[in-house]
Amino acid sequence: MDASAAHAFAVPPVSARRATTAVEDVITLAAGIWLLTGTYVDGWAHNNLRDLETFLTPWHAILYSGFAACAVWIAALTWRRHAPGTRWTEAIPAGYGAAAAGVALFLISGAADFAWHSVFGIEQGIKALFSPSHLGLATGGFLILGAPFSAAWHSPERSWPRLAPAVVSAMLSGMVAAFILQEFAIFARHGLIQTYSSAAGAQPAVTNPTSSSIIVSLASFFVSTAVLFLPVLLLSLRWRLHPAVSAAMALLPSIALQIMVALRDAWLVPAALVGAVLVGVLWAVARPEPDRHARLMTAMGLSPVVFWAPYFAGVALHDGALSFSPEIWGGTLAWSGLEMLALAVLTLKVRATAATQFRRP
Repeated sequence: MDASAAHAFAVPPVSARRATTAVEDVITLAAGIWLLTGTYVDGWAHNNLRDLETFLTPWHAILYSGFAACAVWIAALTWRRHAPGTRWTEAIPAGYGAAAAGVALFLISGAADFAWHSVFGIEQGIKALFSPSHLGLATGGFLILGAPFSAAWHSPERSWPRLAPAVVSAMLSGMVAAFILQEFAIFARHGLIQTYSSAAGAQPAVTNPTSSSIIVSLASFFVSTAVLFLPVLLLSLRWRLHPAVSAAMALLPSIALQIMVALRDAWLVPAALVGAVLVGVLWAVARPEPDRHARLMTAMGLSPVVFWAPYFAGVALHDGALSFSPEIWGGTLAWSGLEMLALAVLTLKVRATAATQFRRP
């Protein structure tokens, strides 16, 4: 196992830098939610409005004012910790180094975004997700929103409710990833698993999918599964999560994605709710803990299966049929479970290797 990879999952020693307080982390999250709200409102505009012709829009105002709040707050945290004669980088709170880099990246990408729009115009649809400046903004936002999680990971053991900011931080970071990968987002649309015939003068009917559409659908499930459940896995490597936490971390991003597309498939929200309840029940039964590897692998491997199953059922009830045969939708559920099981096994192996290396004299 590569030593650098192992080190990333190790439980690190207490940082020499001053840790943030619970109140400071909550303020970071409040500014981050402001930023994320602007991100999703901007996504709503790109998905639902035509003829976007200017950079100066209300949704950009929410987005960039949220960024300004994050930048000013992280700068204030650093200022309060700076001692005369020391480097400013040493004053950044423990776990906030990546967030400080995210502020710089977001600022550079924001300037690049203005220049990009001035030259190429305002992107709509899938083109907005490929814009280099937008990818830079998403990466910067991801780093900023992950600060409370990183701070908790690099600090002494914390107990509830002190861990709440870390949990929310992990979920919000996942929502940034869900946003920039929204074309693969299962709960943003149901056409990813349905194929329709369109004969002239007749209502569209569900028909058999092509091989390419099946592959695209499977890829979408892989991406959506990672976006929703990787934050849960990372939190579970360090702390025991309440079943309601794992359920909420699957449910809330799914609802946010559906709101961003103007609830065009609002009937998917109850399917997400049922799936989230099943995830919570699974975690209540399995009771996974960081040191109970079999339980953790069981919960992670089955979580996508029980979460996506109501999605397939909801689509079938809504359309009266599924394009996918039982082999395809059943295999898709199995693939998503195997994905998270493999990631759980891998991360647990890396963590075990790292722990062994830290115990060596």
